[in-house]
Parts: sequence; C-alpha cells; structure tokens
Amino acid sequence: MAAEPVFIGIDGGASKTHVVALDGVGRLIGEARGPAASLNGEAAPAWAAIQQSLAAIPALDDLDIANAHVVIGIAGTEITATYRDFVAAAPRYASLHVCSDAHVACAGAHALADGAIVSVGTGVVGFCRFDGQTARAGGWGFPHDDRGSGAWLGMEAVAHAFAAGDGRCRPDDLSRAVMTDFEADAAALSAWACHATSGDFARYARVVVAEAGNKTADALLDTAAGHVAAVARALVGQRADLALALMGGLAGVIAPRLPADLRARLTACTHSAAFGAALMARAAHGLSDGLSEEAAG
Repeated sequence: MAAEPVFIGIDGGASKTHVVALDGVGRLIGEARGPAASLNGEAAPAWAAIQQSLAAIPALDDLDIANAHVVIGIAGTEITATYRDFVAAAPRYASLHVCSDAHVACAGAHALADGAIVSVGTGVVGFCRFDGQTARAGGWGFPHDDRGSGAWLGMEAVAHAFAAGDGRCRPDDLSRAVMTDFEADAAALSAWACHATSGDFARYARVVVAEAGNKTADALLDTAAGHVAAVARALVGQRADLALALMGGLAGVIAPRLPADLRARLTACTHSAAFGAALMARAAHGLSDGLSEEAAG
C-alpha cells in the first residue's frame, strides 16, 4: 500500500527559513523555522539550513523524505549558476520545484488565486499571478535596486547624517540619531558604511521610522512609498480588480503612505509564504481544493 503523500513548502530567505508540512488531505502536520537559506552565496549552505529546518518537524521523523512532494521558494534564483548547483545538489524527493521566494509569498498571500504582492523589508520585490501567468518587478539587489526598502532607507539616513555633519543641510533629530552610534564622528561612520551590508543599513530604517514626524524622515518615508507604489503599478497595470497584498517588516509603515487607489486594493495575506509553497505542491497534484479547516486556518 502506497504511503500517504506529504506536501512540504519551504520559504528560504536572507533572515530565516520557514517550513510547512501538509498531509494528503491538507492538514498541517508540522512547521518549523530555521537559519537563513538563500542563493546569494553557495548552494551547500542553503541546503544545510533547509535540512536543519526539516529536522525540527517531529512528524517527518518517520517519513521517507523521498516520498515527499516539495516546493521551495528561495531568494536568489536569478543567480543562474548557483540556482543550477542548488537543484543539482537536491536530495531525492517524489517531486521538487524551486522558484523565487516572492513566488511562494504571492501564492500564500492569495491562496493560489490571482493577485499581486509587494514585500517591503530589507529589500523590495513584487510578484503577480494573473490568468495563469506570473510577473516580477524589483528585487534586483542592494544598492543597485531595492529602492524604498529598509536598506535603502537606512542608506539615505546615513547620507543625510553626512550632509548634516559637514554643513550641506541643517542637523536634525534624524541626523543626530544616526550619529549616536558613532559618537558624532563622521570618519567612524564612513569606515562602517564602506563595509556595511544591506542588513546593516536596514537597521537604520528603524531610526527613520522612529523619527516619523521629523521633516526629513517623513520625506524619506514618502519617497520610499513612491518606490513601492511604482513596483505595485508595474504588476497590477490596468487590472482594476487585482488584489494587492503588502508584506514585510515595513509594510505597516508604507501602506498608509501609498496612493489612494493602491490602498483601496490592499488585502490581508491569507497564508504564509511557506504555506503557499505547500499549496503549490498540492496543486501540482490536483489537490488545490478542499483543505481541512485546520489547514485553512
């Protein structure tokens, strides 16, 4: 007698990995969070993080993982060579599909229905599912893209602190808040910034958010919202009825600053990205409908 199928969804990102496992009727049998997994480095560390996350789900202990149907959404799939290495290094599963983390986020947000998402966190990326087609906008990396993101906001705040420090603009609470960590020493800030990662800069987005009400901070947040709106418009186009979900750590700050027509489209996310990946695994086997109440909750 064949073993009952198990559908595993994996959301691998720059900050964490989230895994969801569903049984044959769509019940949630386990989930776990583990270390970051992305394709911005090498394939082997990404698989190590995924395996660690899978091992944290007791319900999978007695499962022959080769019988599982797996969908992985992971950051960095546009890096072709690493993507190929990642797929080539995969364990043996009953089926495996690897796509972008934005793809599974959109699938989860709209429960496989048509819709668009913009994720606003350390980076900014948008994704759309419509009439059987998919499209992406943004998300090409920092500092050359990801405008409106936490990394971008932090970098702009640092630039403002430099300008305030040497007289190009007036010092204010935002510039002083940035300089606090560096004892008002612009050279120390410069030394840090030369080696800072996108995540390092994104920490200063919190300073911008905390200074909301400050003229410069508000201007930066409004500009960030404009960049996010451009990503959203690139996806929704003229599709008047297409829902839009905003997600990520800065979603709550950016949403009220979007233009009114985009705010009117906003809808809450139905499921997590990892759950969306598991739904995609089920859909590939004709099981997209009839989730149990426990699974749909």
